[in-house]
Order: sequence, then C-alpha cells, then structure tokens
Amino acid sequence: MIVINLKSELKKNWDTMCNIINFSGGRSSAYMTKRLIDEGLEDYIVLFQNTGKESNETLDFVNECDKRWNLKVVWLEYRTKNSYAIVDYETASRNGEPFTMAIEDNNVLPGSFMRFCTRLLKLLPAEKYIKSLGITQYDKYLGIRYDEPRRWMKRVGTDDEFMPLVKWKITKGDIFNYWHKSEFDLNLDEPFGNCDLCFHKKKGKVKHIAKHYPEKLKWWIDLENKYGKYFRDDGPMQFYLDTAHIQLDMFEDSGDNIECFCTVD
Repeated sequence: MIVINLKSELKKNWDTMCNIINFSGGRSSAYMTKRLIDEGLEDYIVLFQNTGKESNETLDFVNECDKRWNLKVVWLEYRTKNSYAIVDYETASRNGEPFTMAIEDNNVLPGSFMRFCTRLLKLLPAEKYIKSLGITQYDKYLGIRYDEPRRWMKRVGTDDEFMPLVKWKITKGDIFNYWHKSEFDLNLDEPFGNCDLCFHKKKGKVKHIAKHYPEKLKWWIDLENKYGKYFRDDGPMQFYLDTAHIQLDMFEDSGDNIECFCTVD
C-alpha cells in the first residue's frame, strides 16, 4: 500500500473522504499537484497510469517531480484481463506493453469512435487500485486548464471531480511561465504529447514526427498490419511514414487536439 500524508497508514479509516490527484505526466497536472499540496490538501494519493506509449521524457518528468516534491507517486499499469500492476520509474513499461495487452484483450484497435484506451489504461487501473485500499469515498482532481472549455464544461456539476486549474483560471501561458522559472521542466514540446502518437493528434503533428522520428511509428504500424485496421480516421500510419519527405508545414491544421489524457501541457 502506498499512501501519503496520513497519521497512520495502517489504521486509517478509508471510509472517510480521500483525495485522488490524477497526474497525467504533463506540465499542467504537475503544476496542479504541487499547488494543491502547497495550499494544504490532505489525505491525498497521487496516481500516474503508464500506458507504455508515453514518451521517455514524460516518465523522467514524473520521476523528477516525485523526487523533488516527495509525492510518493503510485505508478499503475494495465494488465491483461482487466487487472493492473503497481510499478515504478525503473520497472515501468516503455514499449507499449500495457497498451498492447488492452488491444489483445479486446481484439480490436481503439479509435475515435471506440476510445477504450482511456477507459482501460487510465481509468480502470486507478479505480481498481483505489478499491483495493478499501476507499469508498474520494474526490478526483483533474489538471484541465481554464482555457480548455471544451474539456471542462461537460464536467461541470460532477460531484466528485474537481478542476482546480479552472477555478484558479490558469491558462497555458500561466503554465509555461511557471515552468520557465522552475529549476526543472518537462523536456518535451509540441508536436509531442504524453502518448507519442495518439490517434487524436492533428495531421501536421503526425507528419512532423514521421519525418524526424520515424522509429516511433513502428509500434502503431505493426498493430495496424496485424489487425487489418487503422487507429486514425484518415488512414494508415504507414501513409505518414511513406509521405514524410513531402511534409510542408509542421503545424498545418494544428489546432487543439481532441480531449484526451495524453496532452503534454
């Protein structure tokens, strides 16, 4: 059992309220985590669910925050047949293993209309871990910013979900200013996100990655070939690899990505 900020880890009555901080591995959720703790949030558990497709820089950043701020982050990963495992920075999957297990269990690739990756890889391990502690009541803290109304407006009124960045009116600019002044930062910027090639990425970002980091497409292409289906609505990942040399603009059509847990900021 990994819990923090408790008077007695063994005797804690988990029937009382607990605070679950969802640390996605991005800058916004890291800022939220630090500020919540600095402002006195008690009886909290910090969770990070690793899919195996996070960029290495994301794992480094989570580990750095953990060490510097003494967060005692609980690292969770999906395991086959809807189970989970507790890992750490050293043992965390780095080659898509949890994601592959989820795909094999469902015998289908996730996509825009069947986005089970968020449910299985992020939500399910957290729910099962919390239940294993005997926690029956808890509040969840999500790192959604004030300038992301498309993400937070649909959640307004949810009793057990809190979005402190919305309450504090924190924008992307505020986040970058904070990390610019910090002694360390996430060594990852656009067009990357926590999930290296999330199928919700805009075309321009995928093209840029295909041109400069073609090795990152292999896992995605191999699974598309295995299942005879595509992750993306606009066709196979192989197309991006084959046409990477004719890319014109790194950020063509690079507006906001669709809501996901994989955003880097």
